[in-house]
Amino acid sequence: MLVLKNIVKKFNEVKVLNNINVEFNGGINFILGSSGSGKSTLLKLISGIDNEFDGEIFFKGESLKSFSKSQLDSYYYNSVGFIWQNFQLLNHLSVADNVKLVLELSNLSEDEKNKQVNIILTRLGIAKLAKKNVGKLSGGEKQRVAIARALVKNPDIIIADEPTGALDSKSSKVIMSTLKKISKEKIVIVVTHDKSLVDNESNTFLLKGGQIEAISKSATEKIANVKKSVIKPKLSFVGAVSQGFKNFKGLGIKFVLTSLILVMSSYFLLLNFSGSIVNEQGEIIDKLISEKGDKLRDIMVPISVTSAGGTSGDNSSNGGNIDVKQDVSSLVDKYMNDSRIEHFIVGEPISDMVISINGIKSNYKVENSGNYPGMEKLVYGAMPNQSKREVAIPKLVIERLKLKSEDVVGTKISVKGISFDWSSGQPLQKEVVVDDLTIVGVIDSTVKYEDEKGGIILFEPEDSFIYSMAVVKELKKQSNGSTTNLSFEMRVKEVKDIMPIVEEMNKLGITPMGQFESVKDILKISNTTSEQSSSISLIIAIVAIVVTLAVTLINSYLRKSEYAILKINGYSNKSLFKLSIVEYLLTSLLSIAIFIVASPVINNFSGKMFNMSASGIESIMLGIFIILIQGIIMGIIASLICANTKVKNNLSTGDR
Repeated sequence: MLVLKNIVKKFNEVKVLNNINVEFNGGINFILGSSGSGKSTLLKLISGIDNEFDGEIFFKGESLKSFSKSQLDSYYYNSVGFIWQNFQLLNHLSVADNVKLVLELSNLSEDEKNKQVNIILTRLGIAKLAKKNVGKLSGGEKQRVAIARALVKNPDIIIADEPTGALDSKSSKVIMSTLKKISKEKIVIVVTHDKSLVDNESNTFLLKGGQIEAISKSATEKIANVKKSVIKPKLSFVGAVSQGFKNFKGLGIKFVLTSLILVMSSYFLLLNFSGSIVNEQGEIIDKLISEKGDKLRDIMVPISVTSAGGTSGDNSSNGGNIDVKQDVSSLVDKYMNDSRIEHFIVGEPISDMVISINGIKSNYKVENSGNYPGMEKLVYGAMPNQSKREVAIPKLVIERLKLKSEDVVGTKISVKGISFDWSSGQPLQKEVVVDDLTIVGVIDSTVKYEDEKGGIILFEPEDSFIYSMAVVKELKKQSNGSTTNLSFEMRVKEVKDIMPIVEEMNKLGITPMGQFESVKDILKISNTTSEQSSSISLIIAIVAIVVTLAVTLINSYLRKSEYAILKINGYSNKSLFKLSIVEYLLTSLLSIAIFIVASPVINNFSGKMFNMSASGIESIMLGIFIILIQGIIMGIIASLICANTKVKNNLSTGDR
């Protein structure tokens, strides 16, 4: 059944095995030899663990060298069972689970698997130990568990490497008695240096000087029963879940620690992906902008303006002491409907203003009229539609009339007073009257300005009536002023758009006014913090990913012996992939539970330590997603390490 022909095995050009020719057909076969004689090397060749040799090994007429990966998996499962000197059991599993892990590759039902395990444990006299953890067993008990695992799949050959080497004499006799019983049905090959194990019923071979010779033959030739049915070993998803859960339970501390690390790693990635880092830096900029007030975003374009002293530098885009006369008529249409503009105000101050609000107040004389319209923010309603006869009035007027915003918005108002027109270069004044305007909004006309020392000055132009373009043109016609060359003020939505708009105007020869030096300073700070945020985000992401990878690699490399044990029992790379994914999905589920429960504590800690947190249902959902993705990636990495685990390098055997 098992034939070795002309086997030569070298290590560093030294022949450890030299022209080995031997045949095993049944019974118990002892291969004797001193330490270093090549016994374990020969065992590895017979078992298919090592296929780097000269010559051929035939099993049932087929060369082991020609076996594909799937054929080798089948060989491990169907044809050979291994018994090792150091047992090669999974110490985190129970006796029954160590035996049953082989049957997870079969298509048996769960009840049938349990039945088979119970039969083999009973046969070996260890059924009472079924639920006991193997780490708590004696050496003899462990070896019988190893034998049970080898027998439960009903292989053709049992290969034992120094099976009594770690046992006392009493346990050794029990094990050898068991192996002799097994040899009545199967080929049993025992590699040992202990000649006392040999009896007259054994086939005995001596390995010496790299060569083998038969020194005794069994009085009764036994031909092993050939296994008729061949099972294709395959781990089902249900089997993967079952085995994965057992591993998860048995290696509980390791998986809990991995889950905790996965939670922290995912939380740092959550801070990154949720924008918490960027938002934290953005809050700094928002605070600066808030301190400056909404007027920071205003750009004023007068018809003719003389900039203030050069010490300010914040009054115009060039900050110099020059007289600027400019035609801004081309800019009105350009910016009135620009998507970057929040609102557009055409300047049209009226002095000696008298207003009448239909059904509420008649002939009310507005105090402090004649100022250029100024606005801090809209407090109620909407800004005027430029094409309609609409107006927004100051909150200060409403308060002095002892009214509320909702009392006046939607009502009609009439305005009369004196209009000043500067478009000709000389102030022209004329009485104007506009009736039946619709009040659509209420504005806060308390404007904040900084003095030269950075102090805040509050300015309250009570008559900051904001008219639509349609109303301004009507007023201009009454005062014989220009309806195109108009001064205007506009508020930009985003601070970052201010300087590009100013530059556009400068190219057209227009010099606008605004707090542009402050804007430049804020944008400079914003760019710096943005770069810092990107760097911090990148560093945190790298650290989180590296930690996850490191934990996965460490866990996987620490379990390479376990992977080798599974491989030698028929687990294919595909089966190990399923098992790894299941294990890390279970880890992810535990991590998700920890994350949800501990989120308030983690956020509180992060807020105090880093001034950042990721709270809210959206952050929770994103965190769960990140944990799952990381868990799957960890499972894939672990499966790749499984696939590349070499059995011959990760299962220790006796001396060469």
